[in-house]
Amino acid sequence: MTRNLLIINLLFLILAITTSCVEDKVYTGASTIESVSISPTTPQSTEPVTIKAKITDLKLVTSVKLFYKSQGTATYTSIDMISLSSEQYMYAANIPAYPKDVMVQFYIEVVNSDNITSTYPKNASSSPSNYTVGASQAIKVVVNEVFANGDKTVENPDWMEIYNDSEIPVDISGYAIYDSGIKKDANPKRIIAEGVIIPAKGFLVLKTDVDSNETILFGLSTDADAVYLENKEGIVVSQISWDATILGGTDLKSGKSYGSKPDGSTNYVIFTTPTKGTSNNNAN
Repeated sequence: MTRNLLIINLLFLILAITTSCVEDKVYTGASTIESVSISPTTPQSTEPVTIKAKITDLKLVTSVKLFYKSQGTATYTSIDMISLSSEQYMYAANIPAYPKDVMVQFYIEVVNSDNITSTYPKNASSSPSNYTVGASQAIKVVVNEVFANGDKTVENPDWMEIYNDSEIPVDISGYAIYDSGIKKDANPKRIIAEGVIIPAKGFLVLKTDVDSNETILFGLSTDADAVYLENKEGIVVSQISWDATILGGTDLKSGKSYGSKPDGSTNYVIFTTPTKGTSNNNAN
């Protein structure tokens, strides 16, 4: 009986020794990237985009980066994705705003403590994720150019050019436009007729002098004056003014005009060749 007990104890000892000699299998593998989202889902040209992703790993995650570029650009820009304390395992980073109709390509790259790299999408180098930027709904219409050297006739009037610096068409029906004389004397402002729509990035030329469709008459001074554009609520949304100091001691005679360069900007210059109804960007 004692001999049998000895044999049993010996077997348990051998089993214990054998078990202790088996090395635990340690997991090695790539991080998991899931629940990737973009916000807003349909970004406009004025909006940055937030990329979020859930990243898990049995080991330590050492690097989480977002790579992005516009389609056709050779190289990606990379930024660190930040762990969100408010959402476990979630990381986020922002892609800056891009212009309308640009396709933005992006992918996520994660490296763990085993120096194993994983990406989203899996074939990121050849098939990155992407989104296309839509038109901003923001409205911006400006007085873009003025011409004060007309002879105050229907055939050769002074004029003002309105530029729609928006990415959508803008209906300016009911807007008011006037000069400093009308403002000073509180005379009736010119109200733009119903149905006047300026296309996105388009131009509208308004004559200051009366014709068969207009009810008020005013002209612009070549020495000093201003033009104001009001929306329907009576808020001045754009204005342009000039005097001898602004014009550098000269005036707007000899067929010169005055306006923004580039279009829609607050950089104003004198044009020796007016660009009535067209872009000022390449004007002199």
